Amino acid sequence: MRLCKLLLASVGATVLLGALVSSASARNLEISHQRFVARFAFAEFHLPGATTRCELSLEGSLHSRTMAKVAGSLIGYITRADLGICQAGTATVLTSTLPWHVRYSGFRGTLPEINRIFTHIIGASWRVRESGGIACLARSSTSEPVHEDIWREPATQELFAVELSGTIRTGFECLGISGSFASSLGVFSISSVNAKATVHLI
Repeated sequence: MRLCKLLLASVGATVLLGALVSSASARNLEISHQRFVARFAFAEFHLPGATTRCELSLEGSLHSRTMAKVAGSLIGYITRADLGICQAGTATVLTSTLPWHVRYSGFRGTLPEINRIFTHIIGASWRVRESGGIACLARSSTSEPVHEDIWREPATQELFAVELSGTIRTGFECLGISGSFASSLGVFSISSVNAKATVHLI
């Protein structure tokens, strides 16, 4: 009887270890849909003494439903960016600079329980103006990207929210002063519908 219990415990431990090794060695992320929409109640660009705050909607696509967990890899594009009502100041998206690059950056959580996926948006360009102030140009780059934090529910594997942040220098017209970029917690969904995309490890 004791030998039987020892064998069962050994088999159980082996199965558990195998599952953990499999999860830890997963090299790729697989997403259910390649198209996505991110909508924010506001996105703001703050400069010393001035803040511009407007509604923002982003649309984009991923190159593939399978993504390697390799920091810096190009995984997709932002193909559309629309500003809505501005609560403070005014802003213009430089649509001529689209598409903007989306690069994988990393994740938060212990595999396989990922709760956030991090990406960088490179090339995002906009012009902001405080009421009565000078128009300032800002453009994200590899050294000063827009950080995109996508929230994932481990239990359902759904991507349900997204948040933007970053520190980006303005152009010469504003003396290269750095401004901080931030957003409300936005809604992340599949393009044109409210359904959620899911991501799992493979």
